[in-house]
Amino acid sequence: MASVAEFILDNVDIVDIVSRRVNLKRAGSNFAGLSPFQHEKTPSFMVSPQKQIFKDFSSGIGGNAITFVMEYEKIDFRDAVKLIAEEHRLDISEYTKNYNYSKDFVDEKEKIKRMHKLSQDFFVDNLKKSQKALDYLQKERKLSLQIIESFGIGYAPDSNYDLITKLKDKWFNEQDLVQASLIKKWQSDYYSFFRNRIMFPIHDTRNNIVGFSARVVDPNDQPKYLNSSEHAAFEKSKILYWLNFARDGVKIHDMLVLVEWQMDVIALARLWLPIWVATCGTAVTSNHIKLMKRYTEHVYILFDNDDAGKNATIRALKVAYRENIYPKMILLPKEFKDIDDLANVTGWLEIFNSCIKDSKDAFLQIYELLREKYDMSSPIDKQKLFNDMFGLIVNVDNYTIQEHYKQLLADKVWLPYEVVSLQLNKYIQTDWKFEVNRKSTKEDKRKARQPDREMVSAALFYENIFEKYIEDKENWTSFILSVQSIWKYREGSILQKVLFKTELLSQEEIQELNEIQLRRDKELTEVNGDEKKFMIIKNAVLPILKSWLKIILKNSNMSFDIKQSLIDSMKYADKYG
Repeated sequence: MASVAEFILDNVDIVDIVSRRVNLKRAGSNFAGLSPFQHEKTPSFMVSPQKQIFKDFSSGIGGNAITFVMEYEKIDFRDAVKLIAEEHRLDISEYTKNYNYSKDFVDEKEKIKRMHKLSQDFFVDNLKKSQKALDYLQKERKLSLQIIESFGIGYAPDSNYDLITKLKDKWFNEQDLVQASLIKKWQSDYYSFFRNRIMFPIHDTRNNIVGFSARVVDPNDQPKYLNSSEHAAFEKSKILYWLNFARDGVKIHDMLVLVEWQMDVIALARLWLPIWVATCGTAVTSNHIKLMKRYTEHVYILFDNDDAGKNATIRALKVAYRENIYPKMILLPKEFKDIDDLANVTGWLEIFNSCIKDSKDAFLQIYELLREKYDMSSPIDKQKLFNDMFGLIVNVDNYTIQEHYKQLLADKVWLPYEVVSLQLNKYIQTDWKFEVNRKSTKEDKRKARQPDREMVSAALFYENIFEKYIEDKENWTSFILSVQSIWKYREGSILQKVLFKTELLSQEEIQELNEIQLRRDKELTEVNGDEKKFMIIKNAVLPILKSWLKIILKNSNMSFDIKQSLIDSMKYADKYG
């Protein structure tokens, strides 16, 4: 018997599913529309009726019809299946008639989420019983009961066993609790991971509690903050604290502010804009940035007003730039260490609103902060400033913006653009701080980029692109033969698999090729003329073709005739390119 997912996908059309929620227009063999997951003006959302998949290139979300409904409606798998079945009048009773609540426990993630929900209830109940914890929140942190309840703040009692007892009463065992990062094992005994701490629940984007961040009540306890360890339902690099509740505000106001800690988010809850999020005890990652991009491209960074906060901002900017996001930076008055510090003074709302209005492009703001740090009359300090700014520029994934930042830096230091550009090239070649071993690092970078180029090239031949997009196929025969002849000698390449042995493709490779294809389809359906379309193909394929030809020709076992034939093939490729 097929699974319920297979039954659903066999009996619905993804175009019908999506078009009920997104305005789609025909784009060649596919359909295109504006992203339903974040604000955009140019359509980057593609649906393939042939493959029955979708891909939103602005947010990175993709998958089948069930995945789309889960992401769009913000519901779990079971609810998505039920909704689709209702919309399309599909009878799934055969799959659900034996369902009971205990089936939640079959899935490890669902089991963990259930344990965290029960733990949250336990922590909230214990906060009501602890005057010490309530005094800390209300008197010291100046939080109202409304704020405390809104954020689900609780208290973990100073006990090793109370939580264990409660969850064991709900048919969970110690091993379950260890896997959920709620308890720890020491020798033959078990103890609660969180004790005598204020508890802040961490939710995923579907409002499930998947972890906790805990702060000490007693200032003598260490560490100050303690976060859940990662487990099957909790990856710190993919979750932002409070995004599940802030996302609607972020969409409405088209802006998001990233702060450093949970208490910063809670302090800012008194403002009228619900747009604040924080990482969960980890540095900003590319997954965090991609998650933000689902909802807006207007990102602001507000970290602690100290050297550590500034350094964390620089690290976050590098990650954001690589994902083509260019945040602004909110800078607090120097007398305040962080937003929580500011929130305890009279008239802080007016001060903070002024800080938001005065926010600048983070690149410019970082430059101004570094100017204050370094002695610009010192050539050594001046070079340090350049290195810090170059460290940001080299991570910019947009040529126009990179050039803008180079020109901006040149204007700021009163140097010609050509001088700054020359210095940057020298920095990349010699002084790049990421390079431990210059030669090997450059080689590693080349190799790291290679698979991407190869995958793009392979996608262009994945489903006979010439028949699909270029009517005058005869003129490109030599080019195609050139590609085939050269790649034939590059064993194990993805393009070789595509051209000769498609059945050897892995599921991961097929998925990636499908996604690249959707992007390719978007590009090529918007282009008029065979020659222009061919230029897109040529520009993607020729660079890697040439680089691999050099590698192949170094094979000493290859006969002269074969080598000459490959060289001739490249000449044909160049000619038709």
